[in-house]
Amino acid sequence: MLNKNWFIGKINTFLREDEGNRMTGVDGTLFWDPNVLLGFCSGNDPIFQEYKKLVGPFHLTPKEAFAKYCEIKNIEYDTLENLTVIAFILPMNTLTKKENLEYSLEWPSERWAHTRLYGEEENQKIWKYVLNELKNEFGVDGVAPMAEKKLFKIYREHKDAWQGAFASTWSHRHMCFASGLGSFGISDGFINERGKAMRCGSFVINHKMPSDANKRAASRYEYCIKCGDCVKRCPVGAITLKDGHNKLKCYEKVSSTVPYVKEHYKIPIYGCGLCQVGVSCSDGIPKQ
Repeated sequence: MLNKNWFIGKINTFLREDEGNRMTGVDGTLFWDPNVLLGFCSGNDPIFQEYKKLVGPFHLTPKEAFAKYCEIKNIEYDTLENLTVIAFILPMNTLTKKENLEYSLEWPSERWAHTRLYGEEENQKIWKYVLNELKNEFGVDGVAPMAEKKLFKIYREHKDAWQGAFASTWSHRHMCFASGLGSFGISDGFINERGKAMRCGSFVINHKMPSDANKRAASRYEYCIKCGDCVKRCPVGAITLKDGHNKLKCYEKVSSTVPYVKEHYKIPIYGCGLCQVGVSCSDGIPKQ
C-alpha cells in the first residue's frame, strides 16, 4: 500500500543501508539518522500561488514543475489534479552538531563540512531512489525539481526576490512548511520536531495522497521563540531580532569558509551552520 509509512520506511532503510550515508572521510558514522520526518501537501493547495509573492514569481508550483518535466521527458499524463508534494526532514547526527558547537566560534568543524558536501549528495540520492521505487512498484511518475537542470535555478540577484538575492525556482524548506512539518526561524532555518540542524528534501508525484495541510503552522515563524540564541552564534551579525536574516551578509561569511575548509579538511565545499547548533531549536521545537 502506498502511504506515509511506505515513504518513511523506504527512506529510513536507505539511510541505514546505503554506504553514501556513511562519513567515510571522517569516522564512518552516519550523516543522517534513519528517523525521517515526512509530510504531504496537495499540488492544488493555494499556498503555492502565495509562494509566487513570498519567494518570487519564478518559484514553480507543483503543477508547473510536473508539467514542464513531462514535456521535457515526453511523458504523457491525464490530469494535474492528483499531484502531491512529498517533503521530508533528515535529522543530523548528534556528534556532528556537538562537534560544530565545540569546534570554533568562526569556522565549521570537519564533520559539518563533510556533511554539507557528501551528506547533501546522499540527500539527492534519496529523491532519485524513492522516485524510482515509486515507478517500479506502483507505476507512479514523479519529479524532484531541484534535480532537473531545466527546472532548477538559483538567482543570486533578482529584483522580485526577497531581499533581492538568493532565491530559487524550488525551495525544500517552503515545501516542508506547506506539508505541515514546522516553521521558519528568524535565521531562516526551518524549525521542526527533529531540530533545525538538518537537511530537507522534496519532490512531486502524480498520485493523490492525504494532505497534511491541517498540521501547517499558523504563521511562518510560529515556532520561533525569538530567544536570540542564533543572533549570538552568528560571527558576522547576519541575524538580528529586529530584521531577521540578512542573506547577503550570510553569503559573504559562508563563501569565505571555502579556503579554510579546503586547507584543513581537503574537500571543496563551504560550511558554517554555527547558528544551527547551541540554540534552543537545534534538536526540536522549543517550548514557548
